[in-house]
Amino acid sequence: MQLTKIQKQIENNPWKTAITIRKNNQTIFENSNANMVFKSASLIKLGIALYIEEEKPDTIDNTLNLSSDDIVGGAGIINRLSIKSWQISDLLDLMLSVSDNTATNALLNYYNINTINDYLQQNFQNISLGRFLMKKSTKENTCTANSMMDVFEKLLAANNKVSHVVLNALKHQEVRNKLVAYSNPKYEVFNKTGELLHEQHDIARFKANADVIDCCVLTNYQSQKDYENILNMMQKIGKILTH
Repeated sequence: MQLTKIQKQIENNPWKTAITIRKNNQTIFENSNANMVFKSASLIKLGIALYIEEEKPDTIDNTLNLSSDDIVGGAGIINRLSIKSWQISDLLDLMLSVSDNTATNALLNYYNINTINDYLQQNFQNISLGRFLMKKSTKENTCTANSMMDVFEKLLAANNKVSHVVLNALKHQEVRNKLVAYSNPKYEVFNKTGELLHEQHDIARFKANADVIDCCVLTNYQSQKDYENILNMMQKIGKILTH
């Protein structure tokens, strides 16, 4: 792994990039933006999953009935299905594997969005869960690369019924066109992506035997050309980390 190559990827770009890389839970690389606050996009779903894993692990076999208020557009499949009754564990999987916004909002209603935000605020710096997904609000969901990495590592360190659902969902993440796109196949990968109109994010774990490499990249950009170049940058970072 050549960290100087990663430095070259992230410097002198027209977009903002925050990056933090940890190997076996120790920071080996971060840039000056690693504690800059970004809109979190769907990375906030990792925080929701962590709350369930840490605070409510005994509830994941419970059944939840969707209300019409839960159902929103954007990413996911539930909004196209007729099924209205779901097990919590299935909603958790869909929230992480296909970034299902309806599953996310149903969980935010079930566990209470303010309770989850309080948990995140008490345990992590610079993370805020301010709004439901795909709903207009004066509040926003925000994070930093380092705070989201803290959430991610804690989420993957647990060993209970919830963590097995989480690991399986992240291992089968649908969007794999960023950090894990061209990673060395000897590494098992777990990732969660996030995107908004001006944000492209990804966080990933690369695991091979005793080696565990975690990388979080957050970006804020303006033009479509930047969007394509950001994807290319992330793909190269993942390749550098694993070759």
